[in-house]
Amino acid sequence: MSDTRFFTVRPLSKPTRNDHRDAFRVYMSSSSLAFLKLRAGDVCNIHITDGPSKTAIAWNATENIQNTVVQTSRTLQDCYGVKVGEKISISKADSPLKEVTLVSLVECSDVDRIAKYGAISPSDMNHWSWSLELPLSKCDAISTGLVFELELRGQRRSFSVAKISSPDLSTGSTLFKFTEMSRISMGGDSEKPLEDDLSDIQVQPIGLGGMDNQINSLNESLADFNMSRGSLVMPPFYAHSRGILLYGPKGTGKTALLQQIGAAGWRKTLSIGSAAFGRNIGDAEVKMRNMFQEAMRCQPSAIIIDQVEFIAPRRTSMDTQSLSSVLCECLDAVKSALVLVVAATRHPNDVDDALRTPHRLAIEIEMQIPTAQDRARILHAICGSPSPTLSDTLINTIAEKTHGYVGADLFALLQLICRKARQRQILNRGLPICQGNKFDSDSAERLPAGKTSAFLEIDDTDVLSAIQETRPTAMREVLLETPKVRWSDIGGQHEIKRRLQKAVERPLRFPERMKRLNLNSKKGILLYGPPGCSKTLTVKALATEAGLNFLAVKGAEILSMYVGESERALREIFRKARSARPSIIFFDEIDAIASKRGSSSQGGVNVLTTLLNEMDGIEELKSVLVVAATNKPEVIDPALMRPGRLDNVLYIGPPDFEARREILNIWFDKSVVHPEVEVDVLALKLEGYSGAEIVSICETAGDAALDEEEETGEAQDIRWRHFQHALNQVKRQITADVIAGYEQWSESVDF
Repeated sequence: MSDTRFFTVRPLSKPTRNDHRDAFRVYMSSSSLAFLKLRAGDVCNIHITDGPSKTAIAWNATENIQNTVVQTSRTLQDCYGVKVGEKISISKADSPLKEVTLVSLVECSDVDRIAKYGAISPSDMNHWSWSLELPLSKCDAISTGLVFELELRGQRRSFSVAKISSPDLSTGSTLFKFTEMSRISMGGDSEKPLEDDLSDIQVQPIGLGGMDNQINSLNESLADFNMSRGSLVMPPFYAHSRGILLYGPKGTGKTALLQQIGAAGWRKTLSIGSAAFGRNIGDAEVKMRNMFQEAMRCQPSAIIIDQVEFIAPRRTSMDTQSLSSVLCECLDAVKSALVLVVAATRHPNDVDDALRTPHRLAIEIEMQIPTAQDRARILHAICGSPSPTLSDTLINTIAEKTHGYVGADLFALLQLICRKARQRQILNRGLPICQGNKFDSDSAERLPAGKTSAFLEIDDTDVLSAIQETRPTAMREVLLETPKVRWSDIGGQHEIKRRLQKAVERPLRFPERMKRLNLNSKKGILLYGPPGCSKTLTVKALATEAGLNFLAVKGAEILSMYVGESERALREIFRKARSARPSIIFFDEIDAIASKRGSSSQGGVNVLTTLLNEMDGIEELKSVLVVAATNKPEVIDPALMRPGRLDNVLYIGPPDFEARREILNIWFDKSVVHPEVEVDVLALKLEGYSGAEIVSICETAGDAALDEEEETGEAQDIRWRHFQHALNQVKRQITADVIAGYEQWSESVDF
């Protein structure tokens, strides 16, 4: 390779011929031709940095140029992607140009011409095909991407060479010779090339886990661009895919999928970003048109648009700045070309409706919140399969416990797991621990001689610790601490616990069984009963034990004095819950927003209507459980408790004897109580008290013991006299009339 000479590409000083006869000639000095052992008219290969070689025709320069310079036409630069000033090397080709058997041409006229003339009718297609034979035969050579101008019947149109079929494509040549035996295929012709120098355009699932359905849908659409697969003749009314819209919450992999689409095997991929056009709308329109023209010249090509809602937002007023009209115009202009436009957005309703038509962004693919199986595939894609660090068991554990996590969340979680494991190993093995800006010298002395590093080992404790400290993206906007209440913290209520566990765990653990029996998961549960009977605590324990994302809402917090704000806040809560599903929405004091219609203001009626629509409206509520609690079930609108909404109504009353014993034992285990205090005797005395009142009695007794300790200066256990004092201080609030009222309401309502 020491004899390799590099040449700098320069443009020609004079324009090339209109018939493209000299389009693919590479002009160089006589000494350069001699050095490369070439003669004018010989076929040569030009080698471009970081790209495959291209075929050209060597030619003697007509003007004096340096031995390190070659001149090329603008046509060659555009077709091959060669830039002026780029360094290339040249070598002699082993074989002459091959003859073409079939050339596929597609129209690439500009937007104005398409608008003026319209699409070529099938009856006129043969006339254009026959007329193009002459300009093709005049060329020394043709290549894909070569554009011809032709005027026929008063119409001037442009056509691009999209595909070339030849008996021998194995040489890797990019130039071919059109002969009298060559045939032409125009856009909708049934004859299509059987072979092509491009590989099939297809999205590969490399690095993309849990997107099998989306990738299959994409490849089904991309089959329109694989003419080498064209053994089936599509009917005349069939139109190939022109636009695809990807949508879904942030972190679901839209950008990663766009990158894989861009690398699917196109001749050229063009990207449009939200900040690519600046503030001047006029300049942005020109750039947009130029980009589509470039895509037309390099078919088959793809145009990638991320965050399309910033470029073409939904119009809310006449003053809204948007490139929607230009984008629609360009999409209409490339309808007969092998150009695909793929756009992505978080919220499809934020995109201009003019784009979401069957003739533009016709195919919409949703990037959904991944299921447990999808999360396992995503983790395998991130870690590699098999992973040397994370076992399959640990990956399955992470996938099962990360409800509502998207791909970006799982990636961030893995980073935290690795940091946790590193810190644990440093502590366990006595490796140096960084404390501020210094290392612990004592632990550094324990470092084994000659041992400076070790392989990272991850176990269950690292995984569980990291999961407790992270939250899915959709939940980060909700300023709420995940509850840390367990079933063991709640005494009694075993039947209530069992029914709640069934409502939550069955859809997660046994979806196949429920589908087989045609059962739907519960949408809503209403907990009612006297104050202080652990309704709120029970829901917190349910969320903790099930590992679901938890959104707690006070009913009164929803209401706002401003028109429409309450409804907007309620819709936003359900939106977040859907984004983080499976999840639980807990409405405490539901009576504040769900009172019977006619007994409240119009604003309250609108909020109730919004709640009913969100729970059982047009958009189905999936994997989101609504749990509500109230002390006043009689004021709740009956429509909220019909089947499909809060249809699972559970009464949580004062604890019975066994429940009171459990509550006391839970509290006693965490305190210092004298053996003279018998749990059974105290539980009998607390009949009719709520759970909150029982805890209050225990804490009041503890305060009394602390008072004595301060007076005597000696440590005191909580004795029976302290509980007697507490019984006199804390009065029972739940009377027989209150219990009778709940029983009467339960009998009057048909669940």
